[in-house]
Amino acid sequence: MEMETALQPAEQGIRSSIGKIEAIELAVLGFALWCLVALVTIGQPDTTFLNLFMMLIVLEGGLLGSWLIYNLYIRIARAGGKVVDILLWVVASLATASYTFWAWTILDINRWLMKKLFYRGEAPVEYAWSAGSKQVRKAWEQARKAVASASPVSNA
Repeated sequence: MEMETALQPAEQGIRSSIGKIEAIELAVLGFALWCLVALVTIGQPDTTFLNLFMMLIVLEGGLLGSWLIYNLYIRIARAGGKVVDILLWVVASLATASYTFWAWTILDINRWLMKKLFYRGEAPVEYAWSAGSKQVRKAWEQARKAVASASPVSNA
């Protein structure tokens, strides 16, 4: 039983963090997509290793960069409340046209799937399109801080 307890935190380390799950999943999906594109274009005369490598960098950068912006938006919207949430969405939509809508919609669907399939953490999961999910997470964090500040810290 002691061995089981010792192994559990490592498993829970990834499964308890929706961010880690999504980062790994999106990096793997980006690499798989790159592999498919590389296989299709490998025989063409203008395909070089440098071109394929740059395509990998752009593809992974686009996927993970969009995901980072999505997470940043969620954190700022959570901290700022409903008005800031709406203002950020409007500004992002004006700056990026429909890209924001589609990227955040796809990432919300992806987050929902990852939550259902892999996530086992305590923290409520937030979505870009759900102001309620951000408020639930904010209340959860405040309650957690209140409990942590009320209980003495043990060095066991």
